[in-house]
Amino acid sequence: MSSDSLSYYHQKKDQYYHGVNPVIVNRIQEEWTSILDIGCGTGQLGKVLKQQNRTIYGIESFEDAAKQAEQALDHVLCGNIEQMALPYQHEQFDCIIFGDVLEHLLDPWAVLKKVKPFLKKEGVILSSIPNIGHISTVLELLAGRFSYTDAGLMDQTHLRFFTLHEIHSLFHSAGFRIRELETIRVQHPSYVNVMNDLHELLVKHGIRFDFNEAATAYQYVVEAVQFNE
Repeated sequence: MSSDSLSYYHQKKDQYYHGVNPVIVNRIQEEWTSILDIGCGTGQLGKVLKQQNRTIYGIESFEDAAKQAEQALDHVLCGNIEQMALPYQHEQFDCIIFGDVLEHLLDPWAVLKKVKPFLKKEGVILSSIPNIGHISTVLELLAGRFSYTDAGLMDQTHLRFFTLHEIHSLFHSAGFRIRELETIRVQHPSYVNVMNDLHELLVKHGIRFDFNEAATAYQYVVEAVQFNE
């Protein structure tokens, strides 16, 4: 991670490291008793999950957040997941979580392959990933802009950008298939007319694509499992 990237993370508000995604929480199965939370922040997600008798490990690159996470989780590593050697046992985890993390990595493809040996054969990668194809960013591109922001789809710490097609490709390349997919939608009445116009334009030019479906998706929550051997 570059010094510029680190400075951006230091500038982020505290709640960035304290957030708990309720969709992630609701997808955790009772039988998943050993979990690795990559990008665990201050450990708030793990703290919620530990209330149900689980063992929670965490990895966090931001030192202050990692120190707080140590008070809540069973084990925390501070460092860059892309650079560190992982000390875990073979097939140790029922679930490995990437909550809004993969888009921050230089090489998320390599990281998924890197953690694969530590996931049980029937284990799950659970991730939440923003959709760069949301109508808000489409309209920005049509206006000739690709402007970074402090948070959201164009967060200045995002290094990779994904549509649903590219999410499938990401996991497939690492030997996973998407078992379940949940779409978090953000819609606004102000987008309706322009979305209808863009949909008609795609139809006119023979582009077979469910634009309305993709353009209202703000985030995808993915459960991925390993291909059967």
